[in-house]
Amino acid sequence: MLLTNSLVRTIPVAFLTLLFCCGNSAAECPAWNDSRLQGTPEPPLPLTVQRVHPNLVLRSPITAMDLPGTNRRLVLLQNGQVHTFEKRDDVESMDLALDIDKANQSHTDELFAAARDLTLHPEFETNGYLYVVWSIRPHDVEGGTRVSRFRMTIPTVDKPDGDSPPNVPVIDPNSRLDLLSYPSGDHIGASLNFGPDGLLYITTGDGSLPFPPDVNKAAQDISDLRGSVLRIDVDQTSELADGTTLPYRIPDDNPFVHVEGARGEIFAFGLRNGFRAAFDPATDDLWVADVGWERCEMVHRIVPGGNHGWSLYEGPHPVDLEQTPGPGKVILPEVVFPRSESQSITGGVFVPADSLFAADDGSLAGTYLCGCFMNGNVWAINTQSKATTGKPPVPRKIASTGLKIIDFFVSQNETLSEVLLVDHSGGIYRLSSNQSVGDYEAFPKRLSETGLFSDTKNLIPNPGVVSYRPDATMFRDGIRTVRFVGIPGQEPINPMRKRYVPGTVFANTLIRDVLDSSGSPKEVRLETQVLSYDGLNWNPTTFAWNEEQTDATLVPAMGATQTFRVDDPIWGKRDWEHRFYPRDVCVTCHNVANPGAASLVPENLRDESGPGSWSELARAGFLVPAKVKAGHEMVNAYDVDQPLEQRARSYLHSNCAHCHRPAGGATSKMDLRHIRPLDQTALLGVPAAQGDFGLGTNTQVIEPGHPERSALIYRVATGGPGKMPRVGCSTVDLAGAKMLWDWVKSMPVAPDATESASEKPNETLQSMLLWRELVESPPERSKKIVSEILNDESVSHSPVVLGLLQPWIDPAERTLLVGDSPDLEALLALKGDAKRGLQWFYESAASQCRQCHRIGGLGKDVGPSLAGISKQRTRFEVLRGIVEPSEKIEPEWRSHTILTVDGELIVGRILQEDDDGVVVQQADGTQTTLRTDHIELKKSNEQSLMPAGLLSAMTPQEVADLLEFLMQTNEAGELPASN
Repeated sequence: MLLTNSLVRTIPVAFLTLLFCCGNSAAECPAWNDSRLQGTPEPPLPLTVQRVHPNLVLRSPITAMDLPGTNRRLVLLQNGQVHTFEKRDDVESMDLALDIDKANQSHTDELFAAARDLTLHPEFETNGYLYVVWSIRPHDVEGGTRVSRFRMTIPTVDKPDGDSPPNVPVIDPNSRLDLLSYPSGDHIGASLNFGPDGLLYITTGDGSLPFPPDVNKAAQDISDLRGSVLRIDVDQTSELADGTTLPYRIPDDNPFVHVEGARGEIFAFGLRNGFRAAFDPATDDLWVADVGWERCEMVHRIVPGGNHGWSLYEGPHPVDLEQTPGPGKVILPEVVFPRSESQSITGGVFVPADSLFAADDGSLAGTYLCGCFMNGNVWAINTQSKATTGKPPVPRKIASTGLKIIDFFVSQNETLSEVLLVDHSGGIYRLSSNQSVGDYEAFPKRLSETGLFSDTKNLIPNPGVVSYRPDATMFRDGIRTVRFVGIPGQEPINPMRKRYVPGTVFANTLIRDVLDSSGSPKEVRLETQVLSYDGLNWNPTTFAWNEEQTDATLVPAMGATQTFRVDDPIWGKRDWEHRFYPRDVCVTCHNVANPGAASLVPENLRDESGPGSWSELARAGFLVPAKVKAGHEMVNAYDVDQPLEQRARSYLHSNCAHCHRPAGGATSKMDLRHIRPLDQTALLGVPAAQGDFGLGTNTQVIEPGHPERSALIYRVATGGPGKMPRVGCSTVDLAGAKMLWDWVKSMPVAPDATESASEKPNETLQSMLLWRELVESPPERSKKIVSEILNDESVSHSPVVLGLLQPWIDPAERTLLVGDSPDLEALLALKGDAKRGLQWFYESAASQCRQCHRIGGLGKDVGPSLAGISKQRTRFEVLRGIVEPSEKIEPEWRSHTILTVDGELIVGRILQEDDDGVVVQQADGTQTTLRTDHIELKKSNEQSLMPAGLLSAMTPQEVADLLEFLMQTNEAGELPASN
């Protein structure tokens, strides 16, 4: 990392030499006792988690449940072992009841893959039957995923006398009966649930790897069990027409029993990877969480015989409309989570009315809980709301656990129920009411209040807070960074093992050269990004520096922007907008699979001669000692004196590997961590399954020797469709993209690379070659070439072409922004594309609509729903309402300003008001309850909570697309979809 001279001078010599004073042996680091980063910057969520059975060692648990008729619990591990243990928090050991892998190995040489779910028969106490979904390796083995029945024997006496053997439940491996099977694969589901009708419901996945999606086209094929919800009667057998006896019966009222060629077991279809399901006790409806592909996570209310969309659609997003669809109209999900909110959905349970936390918050009783495997968040969904409002239910975030949530279950105690969740990392946790209301009030609102620095103005850290300097860092539009880590106590952290002391904080200050009001250059701190660990979650916050550069203030959760004057290397002096990212964007990278700071690895802190290196931080007691893995050293990607491959791998790690790693949230198979050998990264010779962008039908992620035909190079080089990385920068990193081009060019051409090499030159290939020429040319010459192209009507001006030319297009003309005074008639005259508008609403980082409005299962209820807006307003009225939101405010959406007796000002919409007080919803969606005797003054506002100028940063075409999308939604919030 680059430190400016002025900043280096602010750090005292005593601090710089601190790291060297401990000699060659590890020392205890100075304890950081000044931290005031406690609680959360927003009002605390209603629920938290408490670990139960903390003494048990659970290795990758999949599901858990109470054993009826006993005082024991059962847990299924991913490796196929079933254990039971006493149902008390201080239990220290488990008893093995069954090892599916070991039992299977006794009579076959099959390779066990994983167990996925387990459920008990409704008459378990009588018959001892339990059912397990498990699979073998490799992929696509016919019959490789099995639903098997086993029988458990439960002793009548729980505790043996004297020295007799333990009297514990056991499962007879010879009792195994395979009910049904389907091919093994990656996405195989699954969920096992007995319904109110006593039948067994099984969710299956499409079986495919992430790329290409649904390769077997199984989810729309009702002759294939994959990608479906199955429904069978396990208490009876049946005979097929060919005389084969099935160990189950297909119910006569299953929707496809009499459809020729269909599998009668299918109850509904069109799921990608139905993972955990639950029946609503109020309606008997089945709700299934469906793990998405690229754009969203979904929750379905299953309709008998229903086509739930995949892989025609991913939620509302078209995926493959060219395939043969299954029968029936596509049924869209009830709830859609964008990838910024959830990256891998886990279905849950319905909250019993007598649950512990429902007693404190009655609104949670009867709601459906679901969670995220990647970020540990938990949501509650009122599944009955659509019946009363006609609108899709709105998920309410109720807990942030930091756990890899893989299942939920309900435990019935003597008087109350409790809801527990299973952490795949190895634990079982109880959901309980959050009592830490005071933490919100105490959270620091200024950087100087965090306890990180003894002198905030000069960035002088407190004892226990230390600077570190990675060689390779991500590209941020020319921004430099100064990094610190603060560690409470004197125990070192171990980033390689993801072991951090609760209270550990990373602070990253972003610095850039800008121009002052006179046009003279100056260096400014833009923001300090703070990532704090509370023992479960990594909580991101951002502090924006003031103009005086003396302190920084907390940025709202929704983020913000600020404009600076900069000296652009191509365009000279111009305005540049810096974006303070929303907190939910931060957690897409800093998730449970990628905790802490991605740059803090031994190979990236190799300087042995100065402070900030791994070895010196280890000697000072901040980090555990670690050796650099030979051959994987990281370097400054822009240092031309370093080996080209090391530069490229360091660049990919710093800019891409936070998502492109195992469980990192990206849907590709790529693993771009620096420690992964190149031939194991899924870069070379792998088809570009997310689109070829016109490069050709055989486009690869990297085609050795041919950067112009490599999708990775296109995506780093473009400022248009497919741009990567998606966050962290707004401009194209020309130097980084050129370096990657040279790296791919230096690779030996594959001997069999003949087909793609013979591909005829096309628009994108020619633009890629032109891009390389422009990068090498002086800026003025490149700008002239691009200007001539833009003025030549015979040359294509497609988004792909313009994206590659973007750095040399005048910023004032590059996007043709609407601005603050839009021409409404001109905007209305443009033809919009509803599909592009849908994509902008759901995915664009610039989209503010979904922060307050709800449509098609996505968004919040701070403002009125946009579903079916065309039934209420004309196209002109909708556009006018966006441009001038305060011109007409419906009474129920008018905001109020409230002054409390303590002098606090609260602005928001009144949700509820009676003699006791009011409930106010603020612009960020948070709700505050105020007693009447705490209110000094209350008045209504003429200004809408919706700010003006929301269209100013959009292009006219984006506005037209968004408007078309809004006008095509129906009153139920369903988005445009076809059969």
